[in-house]
Amino acid sequence: MAINNKVCPPEQAVPALTDWFDSPQGQAVLKSQRSDIDQALACLFGYHLCQISVCRHLNLSASSRIPHTFALNPQAHASASAAAQGEQGACDLRRLPLAPESVDVFVLHHALDFSQTPHQLLAEAARATIARGHIVIVGFNPWSLVGGWHIAKRLTSRQPLWRHQHLRLGRLFDWFALLDLEPVEVRRGHYWPFAREASGRLERGMRSINAPWGSYYMVTVRKDVPGVLPVKPRWKTMDIAALGGVSGKVSGRSMRRSTNPEKREARCEAD
Repeated sequence: MAINNKVCPPEQAVPALTDWFDSPQGQAVLKSQRSDIDQALACLFGYHLCQISVCRHLNLSASSRIPHTFALNPQAHASASAAAQGEQGACDLRRLPLAPESVDVFVLHHALDFSQTPHQLLAEAARATIARGHIVIVGFNPWSLVGGWHIAKRLTSRQPLWRHQHLRLGRLFDWFALLDLEPVEVRRGHYWPFAREASGRLERGMRSINAPWGSYYMVTVRKDVPGVLPVKPRWKTMDIAALGGVSGKVSGRSMRRSTNPEKREARCEAD
């Protein structure tokens, strides 16, 4: 897959997004996202949870019941503060250092937005997810006030914060179909970008009808693997010359019983 040069590299994206989420506007969006992610993770279980985010020192799995949680970041630092937040390593978003079917739940927090190859990252996450495992995806919604603002700023500014993918839900659903991922739930939130709290009347009303204009979307998908049924062998029948003047059609199993010398002798002695 060709690299999209319009998306800023990780060394620029990670500091820019980390600083934005530390701002008052970013904190308001993050608070709303945490609430949605917590509700999604409350229904997901397993042994291993992997969080991939382009925001440094961010722990989104604190409320999960999964015992082993770890985080990957394209620009992680091996520091004590990073270890305290569960951030354990850096990774190339195009090739995840995870074995196939080794993770129960993935949380992709704006990872597809700032990936130069988002379809490949999603395919890597699907490869590492166990059968019937789940992937929680959080991304900026291009069909929103914030999405329109980001597109306008991208045309007029070269700042790394605005240079990201604008992935529509329809495009993601096409990728889900190719990767055998079944959508389970779709949430949208933070409809008014200037709101500091996500508990206003406008937010509640838009969420009640799941209006498509939220600043971000959160999609939970399940990895469905087609079941395999064992095929039992079918005994073929054959025409044979019957022993003792009897002719007919018998199965291979019957033929083995009748041609076993020890059993024939035992039956003759019994007679």
